[in-house]
This record gives sequence, C-alpha cells and structure tokens, in this order.
Amino acid sequence: MLERHNRAFKEWAVSCEAMWRGEQILLIRKGGIREDSGTFQIQDSEFFLIPTYEHQNARLLKPEYLPRLAEAQAQERLLSTIKIDSYAVVTGIYEAQDEAQVQTIKHECPWNSTYIQERFNFNPYDPLYLVVLRVYRLPKPCVTLMLPEYAGCKSWVTLAESFLTEGAVPAVPDAEFEARCRALALC
Repeated sequence: MLERHNRAFKEWAVSCEAMWRGEQILLIRKGGIREDSGTFQIQDSEFFLIPTYEHQNARLLKPEYLPRLAEAQAQERLLSTIKIDSYAVVTGIYEAQDEAQVQTIKHECPWNSTYIQERFNFNPYDPLYLVVLRVYRLPKPCVTLMLPEYAGCKSWVTLAESFLTEGAVPAVPDAEFEARCRALALC
C-alpha cells in the first residue's frame, strides 16, 4: 500500500459505508457518464474512496441498505468538504461474462437485481467490470474541500492534496477476505 496518495474513486455513499464496514468487497462498474477516456477504466490500483450522493436510488438497493440511504440523503446537501475514511487496493478486475454470473455474486454488494440488470443494459457494447477491492479503514478521516473539478458523473478524481495511509487497517480480516474472494469464483 502506498504511504501517501492523491487519487480517489467516487462511489455511492451507501456503498462506501458498506465497504468501510467490511460488508462489500465487489464493485460493479460500467463507468460514469463523463469518463476521460469515454469508457470506464481502472486508472489506479490504489485509491481513496469518495462518497457521492448523486444517483443513489432506493429502488436499486437491497432492502437492508435502505435505512443507510435515508441517513446518507439526510446528510446530503451542498457539501463544502469531503470526508474520506477509506482506502482501497484492487485485488482483481474481471469482465462479467453474463448477467447470471453477476446475479450469483451480488451478495458482495448492496445493489439488487434491478441494478445489475440496468448495468448490463446501459451501453450494452461496453463491458461490465467486476472489481474486487481490499478496503482499509483510515485511522482518522481525511477532510478536504469539495472543489468544482471533483463534481460530475465521472469515476476518478485527482485530489488537490495527497493524504497518508499510515495506520489504515483492513475492513475485512485477512482469512475472511481470502475466503470471500475464493467464493466469488471469478478467476
């Protein structure tokens, strides 16, 4: 893990919290509307997670995550700062073979079957990526200003300042993480 970094990945606040809690180790992505390259790419193998509030939708979440969505929406406002409490390391990137494959591993994310189906149908010529993340909890949240260049429908941002990762601890214990990765059966 890098000692200091300034790259960040934008993800639903509900999903960021699930990763911080160790409930989620899998991202399902096609990308944001305004990706620099036109399609989604993993630009960095390590990054901070920035919780976003745009596009969170109750009809795309499993029922057990709905209370967290309500909490996130209550916090949603014109935020002048961003609180970053998680750091992620990519441990695997896989192209989904079909919708059925993703439906069998959806237990590793907060999204429901409708979300998965919509991801497949969105720009059907683009691949759907399954990204396995090892998430670390930062010992103290990093706080930075919400700059205009961080806004919008894009997955990646370069933060104006870099932050330390020292003292970060895994959200999921080693043995459990390895077992959950094996259970995904992606490789």
